[in-house]
Amino acid sequence: MTTSSSGADPHAVWPVFDGHVDLVYALQRQTSPGYATTVFAPQRLAAGGVRVLTSALYCADSCNGPSAAAHLEALIAAEAQRLDGLPLILTRAHLARSWSGGAPPGRLRLLENADALLEFGVAGACAAGIITVGLTHAGRNRLADGNAVTAPGGLTAAGWRLLTELRAEGRVIDVAHLASPGFWEVVRDYPGLLVSSHTGLRRFCGRPRNLDDDQLAALLDHGGMVGLAFAPELLAGSGVADLEGVFCQLDWLVQRYGAEGVGLGSDFGGFDGVCRGLEDHARLPALAARLQQAGYPAAAIAGIMGDNWRRFYAAVLPPE
Repeated sequence: MTTSSSGADPHAVWPVFDGHVDLVYALQRQTSPGYATTVFAPQRLAAGGVRVLTSALYCADSCNGPSAAAHLEALIAAEAQRLDGLPLILTRAHLARSWSGGAPPGRLRLLENADALLEFGVAGACAAGIITVGLTHAGRNRLADGNAVTAPGGLTAAGWRLLTELRAEGRVIDVAHLASPGFWEVVRDYPGLLVSSHTGLRRFCGRPRNLDDDQLAALLDHGGMVGLAFAPELLAGSGVADLEGVFCQLDWLVQRYGAEGVGLGSDFGGFDGVCRGLEDHARLPALAARLQQAGYPAAAIAGIMGDNWRRFYAAVLPPE
């Protein structure tokens, strides 16, 4: 993008909406009770301008099966208890309050691996405030195959029934971990909203976990959103990546498809390794400054840093 930066302040802290973080998983990996001692410490969120986080309820593949519902219920309870300083966003009004900066950062709930919903139920998920649902994690469950499955297939009959129920409730489907056959089935046949909340680009890092050019085009043509992850394994296929690598992939996405469907899906809390220069949310102003240095206009920077996600979810949430 070569247009003028419209006088944007290179030192500005832009409002941030992160489309995928692993708050609960990060808490499970430490002994202290709250999130203040994790990568999500309040001072780090404030320094980065974070207004909204989409918080994943990650259900490991090892929990798949009829007992998964109890595991999900425990995750929801733990999140409610340990993240009480980050208010849950259930309505457009809640989102607006958090986005305004006049309230603490808010969180949306995303379910990562929906196997549990076969017993927990879609109604239970809606009552718990789960807005976005990923059908799988990396492995195979009762709904579909994840993108670490060798010779994967598409959705099962149970997966299709669940997808129909989720559509009736206006849930967003996250395709980030679906194997390719399931991805294409969902993009072709799910009329609701789709995202890939946290992904890398296969053009830059040739892992099945990442999206290829055809998948990106189909998802964005569907009106979906792509959240670029900062996980080194997705950016570079190794334990180390850096800010410049994130910028190069963001820039390629925007040059190819435009800025409107592109956002951040850091996956902070959910990966090992280091993204140098983007170690936590406090470093995000450096990414915005890099976009400005490349000539991005203020509106495009604001969109990528968070406003694209804000608009997307504002269209999903009920008003009150």
